Amino acid sequence: MILNGLLNTIRKIYFSHNIVLWMILLVLPVGVSLFTMGMFTSQIVQHVPIGIVMQDDSRLADKINARLRSSPVLDVKLECGSMNECERAVVRGDLQGFLVLPNELERRALRLETPVIPVYSSGQNYLTNMFATKEIRSVISSVGSEMFVPEIADPVKTEIHSVGNVEGNYQGFLALGLVTAIFHLAAMIVGVYVLSFPLRDHRVTEMSRYAGGSRLTLWVASVFPMNIALWLELMGCYAYCHRMLAPLTFDEFVMTAAAQLFMICACSGAGIVFIGVVGVMRIATGAAGVIGSPAFAFAGQTFPVMAMPFAVRCFAFVLPLTHALKVQSMMLLGDVSTAPAWDSIKILIGMAIFWNVLGALLMSMRWKQHLRREAACGQSSGMDVTGMDVKTEAVS
Repeated sequence: MILNGLLNTIRKIYFSHNIVLWMILLVLPVGVSLFTMGMFTSQIVQHVPIGIVMQDDSRLADKINARLRSSPVLDVKLECGSMNECERAVVRGDLQGFLVLPNELERRALRLETPVIPVYSSGQNYLTNMFATKEIRSVISSVGSEMFVPEIADPVKTEIHSVGNVEGNYQGFLALGLVTAIFHLAAMIVGVYVLSFPLRDHRVTEMSRYAGGSRLTLWVASVFPMNIALWLELMGCYAYCHRMLAPLTFDEFVMTAAAQLFMICACSGAGIVFIGVVGVMRIATGAAGVIGSPAFAFAGQTFPVMAMPFAVRCFAFVLPLTHALKVQSMMLLGDVSTAPAWDSIKILIGMAIFWNVLGALLMSMRWKQHLRREAACGQSSGMDVTGMDVKTEAVS
C-alpha cells in the first residue's frame, strides 16, 4: 500500500505533463554545462581572435607571426597596418587583443638589447586575457630561445597593456554587465506577469471594458508602462554602478541608453510570446527563467563570442543581452565610430519588433478566446459582463 502510494505520488508529480519541471531539472543544468564545456574545449581557451602589427620585416618577426598562427589558443584574424586599426577592432569586439612586432626587432635582439614586444588586450575579458597573453609570451619566448644561443636569457620580452581600461578595473566592467543581465531576465519575467494578469484572474472582459473595447489600447496600456519603468530603472542602476569608471560622453550615453531600451523591449516581448503560446503564467515564467538565466555566461562579457563553438555562438546571437553588452563595451573601452554600435542596435530593434508583433498577435487571439468564454460563463450564471447579478439589478 505504501509503495503503491509512493509510486502514484511520484507519477503525479514528475510525469503529469510538467514541462517546466523537466526543463529546470534537465535542460537548464545539462544544456548550460555542455555549452560551457564546449567553450573550454580540451581544458584551454581556443581560437582567441588577435591581431598583429608588423613593423619589422625580419626572419624573427616572420617566425613569431607563423608560430602565433599555428597556435591552437590563438587565431590571427587581422594583420593591421597601424596600432589605431587594431585598437578600433578591439573596441568593436572583433579582436581580443593584438601585439606589435616593432622596427629592428631582430637587430636589437642580436645586439643583446632585449627588445620588448608590446601586447595590447581588451580591458574587459580578464579571464580570456590571461590565456591569450600567456600563450603569446610562450610563443615569443620559444621562438627567441630557438634562434639564439642558450646562454642568452630572455632574448625577447613582452610588455602587457590594456585597451580602454588603463586602471585595470575589471570588476567595474563585470558589475555593469551583471546589472544589465539582471534586467535582461527581469524584463522577460515582468512581460509574462503583466500580460498574464487578465488571463489568470479571468478579468479579460473587465480590462477590455476599461480599454473601451479596443485590444490595441489594452496592449499599449499593458506593454508601454512596464517597458518604460524597467528602462528607467536599468539606466539608474547602470549610472550608479558606472561611477567607478570614466564618465560617458553624451553620444556614448545616448547609444548605451538606446541599446538598453530595445533590449528591454525585446526581452519583455519574448516573455509575452511565452505566455501567448502556453497561456499559463507558471509554465511561461519557467520558460523565461530557463532561457534568460544563463544568458550572461554566453553574452561575451567573460568569454569572447568569436572564440565560442558554432552552436554556442548561435545561441549567443539570439540573446538580446549579447548585443546590448557589445554596445556597452564599445562605449566603455574607448573612442570608436558609432557605425558598429548602430549595427548592434539595429539587431536589437529587429528583435524588439519581431517579439512584440508576434506577442501582440498571440495575445490578441488569447484575449478574444477568453472574452467569448467569460461571456458564455456570465450568461449561464445569470450575470452580465460587469459581474452584476441581472435579477438583483432588476429588483432594485
